[in-house]
Amino acid sequence: MALEQDIGRLIDSTDRLTDTVDSKIADITSTLNQKSQEIDSRLAAKEQAVESKIASFQKALPLAPNNLSDTKLFSKINSDQDFGTPVDVMQSHSAPWSCFYYQGTEGTATVTKLTNKMLSEHGFEPNNEFHRALGNYRSDNDTYYGSNFRILVFDVDLTKGMTTDENLGLLFVLNQGCPTFTGWSKGEFLTQASCWVNVLEQSGSLAFYPSQNRSANIRVSANDVGKGWQYKHATRTGWGGCHQPYFRGLGKMKVAIALPYVGTGDHGDNMIWADSVGHPYSHTAPALDEGA
Repeated sequence: MALEQDIGRLIDSTDRLTDTVDSKIADITSTLNQKSQEIDSRLAAKEQAVESKIASFQKALPLAPNNLSDTKLFSKINSDQDFGTPVDVMQSHSAPWSCFYYQGTEGTATVTKLTNKMLSEHGFEPNNEFHRALGNYRSDNDTYYGSNFRILVFDVDLTKGMTTDENLGLLFVLNQGCPTFTGWSKGEFLTQASCWVNVLEQSGSLAFYPSQNRSANIRVSANDVGKGWQYKHATRTGWGGCHQPYFRGLGKMKVAIALPYVGTGDHGDNMIWADSVGHPYSHTAPALDEGA
C-alpha cells in the first residue's frame, strides 16, 4: 500500500513538474515571439530608413545627358505629317531614327504623333501617375502649362515570323546608332533607361521593348494593358551594343511612348529626362587640331 502511495505521489509530482515546464516553455516562447516582433519592427524601420536615404540620394544624383537625340519632340518622326495622322512605320522614321522588319518578319504598323492636348481623344487619358510628367490640367487652350513634349503611338500587327523562326517576329523601331564605346558590354558603371508607356491593346505573344541591347531591357506586355500611363525604368552595368527597341513575337499591340531616356547612373523611380549634349558617351570627340 505504501508503495502505491509513493508511486501516486511521484506521478503527481511529475505532472506538476510537467505543468511547470510547459508553463515556463510557454513563457519563454511568448517572450521570444515578442522579442522577434520587436526585432522585426526595428529591422523594418531600419530598412525604411535605408530605402529613404537611397531614394534621397538617387534624387540628388546629377543627371547625365541623354544618349539619344530627338526624344522630346520626335521632330524626325512623321516630320512631314500633321499631328494625329497615322503613318506607315517604314515611312515614319528619318535620321537619327531608323526602323526595319527583321529576317522576313511581316505585318503592318503605323506611327501617330500626338501633342498632349490630343491624348484624351485618342484614348490615352492622363492618369495621376502621368501628371508627374505633364503637370496639372490648366485650360483647353493651354492644357498642361509648360509641357510641350510629343507622344508616339505605335499600332502594330505582326502576322509572320522570321525565316529562321516562324513563331517569332521582330520589328525594330526607334533605333538610333551602334557606337562601340570602349567596347560593347564593357564598363564597370551603372547605366539607366526610362520612358513613359501606355498600352491600349495587346494580343498574341507580342511584346514591346522600348529599351534593349545598348541599355537595360524594359519590357511592355499583356500585363500592362489597361494600367494607363506607367513610368518604366531599368538599369544595367555598362553599355551594350546598338540602341534597338523592338516589337517581339506575333500578334497586335497599340502602345504609346513618351520621353525615352538612356544615360549613366541610377535615379530609381524618380522621373528623369534630359536632352542630348553632343553624344558625350557614344562619339569620339575631334582632336584639338581639328577645331575642338
